[in-house]
Amino acid sequence: MLLAAPPPPPAIVILAGADLWQDDGFRGQALAGQAVAIKGAKIAAIAPEASLTKRFPKAQVIHLDGGTLLPGLIEGHCHVESIGKLASQADLRNCNRLDETLERVRTWASANAEGWIQGRGWDQNLWPTQSFPSAAQLDALTGGRAAALGRVDGHALWANSAALERAGITDATPDPKGGRILRDAQGHATGILLDNAMELVEAKLPAPSQAQREAWLRQGLLALQRLGFTAACDMGGDAPTLEAYRRLAADDALPIRVFSYFDHDTRLLLRELKQPRAKALSFFQVQGVKFYFDGALGSRGARMLAPYADAPATSGLWVMEPAAIERAASLVLRAGYQPAAHAIGDAANHAALEVLAKAQRKGAALSPRVEHAQIVAPDDALAFGKAGLVASVQPMHMADDHAWTPARLGPERLDRAYPWRSFLKGGAALVFGSDAPIADANPFLAMAAAETRQDAAGNPPGGFLPGHQLTRAETLRAYTLTTARVLGRRDLGLLKVGAVADLLWVQAPLATLPPQQLRQLKPGRMWVNGAELSERKISR
Repeated sequence: MLLAAPPPPPAIVILAGADLWQDDGFRGQALAGQAVAIKGAKIAAIAPEASLTKRFPKAQVIHLDGGTLLPGLIEGHCHVESIGKLASQADLRNCNRLDETLERVRTWASANAEGWIQGRGWDQNLWPTQSFPSAAQLDALTGGRAAALGRVDGHALWANSAALERAGITDATPDPKGGRILRDAQGHATGILLDNAMELVEAKLPAPSQAQREAWLRQGLLALQRLGFTAACDMGGDAPTLEAYRRLAADDALPIRVFSYFDHDTRLLLRELKQPRAKALSFFQVQGVKFYFDGALGSRGARMLAPYADAPATSGLWVMEPAAIERAASLVLRAGYQPAAHAIGDAANHAALEVLAKAQRKGAALSPRVEHAQIVAPDDALAFGKAGLVASVQPMHMADDHAWTPARLGPERLDRAYPWRSFLKGGAALVFGSDAPIADANPFLAMAAAETRQDAAGNPPGGFLPGHQLTRAETLRAYTLTTARVLGRRDLGLLKVGAVADLLWVQAPLATLPPQQLRQLKPGRMWVNGAELSERKISR
């Protein structure tokens, strides 16, 4: 007896029963009484359910249990491979004491007895002393086994003596360009390496296999999918990373879309830019190139216009010279790709404004992105829009760092911190991301932080510089419509006929949900390219 073939999938699927989030770039609102018809990968119609079922009588109708149907969220800045890699390292995030951090290292090392001891996430700002740790403190529990532990921001590395020895780092080793080897009062290397100095140790780490890279990328993307993202901007990576993505894409093994910005490398840049940027939307596309003006605020590598208030001997550092970024960014823009430049300190953001605006004036299809834009002089923040620059920010950095940011800046510069309202006032495009795994990628936590300028505990009272609080429509726009337009896509990030059916449903009235309840919200059903994610076949 022959088994009957399964029925073909319905040609039309109608999603009904939820409010629709509509946003034209000026006004965002939840509309009741409307349903969405999906045909293939696109939105075919938006109308009342009765009208759509009459127009498409053979359609499958999915009744959503109230809530809100909105465009799929786009993670504007994350590190996908690092998210996936966390499971294979010592996770040192959210340790409030040095001894707690060391105990996690000890536990991981005991469970992983071979090879390097690797971990990420320590943050000395959470410890009572707020002092950087030392190689000697690691040596006491690691002995002769090499250990390399990344700071939470990825801009500092804590190495033990065995790792320093393998890297050839001695007290006499000069600081590399764009980096710093921290030393004690006697001139001895402490084991803390900032920015480009980290590469001295990282070059000695065992390279992952291509299969391991692919597994990390998949795990990272699945983690983002579970949070409600249908697409992600992956900031960083090298030639093997791009190769791994392309293999996964060829195998139809990417669960969500990826827009890749690979780390600046002259040889890779010249190779990739020979090919025109893909115009057709797919699950993987190279979008641009990542540059670094400076380091991070937490490790005092962010480049400031004046010395740090809590460390007057330093103003941070330049990871790349601004003139070099201008030349390379101009090349990227002329090739039709998008430069994304890390800038945290006010000096770095001033340089970004100058050199990226100069590169942009030569004509480009895509606007240059300034990643983080954390500490920005008031006039510079207002000037981003006129210069055609994108402010790509991470609200959770404000929520996580507000307690110690005033000590870094001092009262005279505090008004420069996280100036989101000024970016919008000046007409700049505002994009939201998380910088995960550095910060929590949960978009609902970030939206609540942006709306209240507080962390989840309600600190600081009244909000951190509350004049920069955003509205619900502005926070949703920064995760959807604006990010899509910054990527050059007018078929993503909104609900309209002809748009790609990347959709997220949440079982809550998103337009009116209070911030504290927003922090508890979980994503519901999701569709990517018109297919519900639970039905999408992932081959690997």
